[in-house]
Amino acid sequence: MPLTIGFVFDDTLDVLDGVQQHIVTIGEELRRRGHDVHYLVGETHDSPVPNTHPLSRNVMVRFNGNRMRIPLPASRARIRRTLAAHGFDILHVQAPYSPFMAGRVLSLAAPSTGVVATYHIASADLASRVGGRLLGMIDAPTHRRVDEVVAVSQVAARYAETTAHVRGVVIPNPVDVRKFADAATGRPSASDGPLTVFLGRFVPRKGAELLLDAIAYGEKHNMFPEGFHVRFAGKGPLLDECRRRAEALRTPVEFLGFVEEEDKPALLADADVAVFPATGGESFGIVLLEAIASGAGVTLAGDNPGYRSTLLGEEDALFDVGADHARVLAERIRRALTDPAWAQALHERELALLARYDVATVADQVEEVYRRAIAGRRR
Repeated sequence: MPLTIGFVFDDTLDVLDGVQQHIVTIGEELRRRGHDVHYLVGETHDSPVPNTHPLSRNVMVRFNGNRMRIPLPASRARIRRTLAAHGFDILHVQAPYSPFMAGRVLSLAAPSTGVVATYHIASADLASRVGGRLLGMIDAPTHRRVDEVVAVSQVAARYAETTAHVRGVVIPNPVDVRKFADAATGRPSASDGPLTVFLGRFVPRKGAELLLDAIAYGEKHNMFPEGFHVRFAGKGPLLDECRRRAEALRTPVEFLGFVEEEDKPALLADADVAVFPATGGESFGIVLLEAIASGAGVTLAGDNPGYRSTLLGEEDALFDVGADHARVLAERIRRALTDPAWAQALHERELALLARYDVATVADQVEEVYRRAIAGRRR
């Protein structure tokens, strides 16, 4: 039976970061299945999806090692009008959430509407853990309105239990595997020689500087094959510092800046090695799956709890991001580029992960959670 579903998210849909990708990907799959999908979001001017309802203005803050947008108090009258106009069967809130927007939506939801909360976050430091517990206390009255709790990983589930004292089922982030594979298929490679690619924000915890350390180590010890070159994609406060460091290297290093969503599959498909050296604060590793689905030769990831969970503990793909990271990562890149049998075996094991995370598989699980939430409301 088709449902009217409202994804509730405090942030904007003007950019497609991790949580935005989650709700847009799963929302489009649910829409293909015949559901009426809406997005009740923070300040948004250029949404990539229909039925977007901006409910608040947003301001930029720093939290959990990232810059993020939080809502100013949303109009209760606007929220009431939006809820009344669509008669939602399900409100699916992305957590943790602000009491000023998403919290108000939950407080005004009709008694017959099922409410699901999905947790996405992992603590990066003590401040984020303390802040999370404080926010959990503030949101406690509206969180009692939640019927079903989901977390995108065991790491996010621990955050939910620690900060909001709730437990839920783990349903991973979805990846539209076919979209990434189709976008990269049949396109001539833009690479000339062995290529390593980094895609991510230039902030400390994403680890772009760790990859530069590994390149410098590899140069010093003549580890990389002829023609080896590197592309960095993304933007952030460390970008200029990384550019300065790269100028001192012999290895050709290209900085592409921000890459649009439609260009990501081609960038990742060109990579003989896709490297994501995040040091922590990751609840999941959706970019790892995007690289695998696009056809990157080998995908390597910093050994943090979120990435380890996503890769199901695949030791060959994970590398230590501690004090000896430069040597460890340089040796792993060299093996991926010079040991074809090892690289092909790892590539095939990584491809086998995709069925678990494909959006069709994830949507089946989400629909079951919705059914439970609605049944609980009716009882």
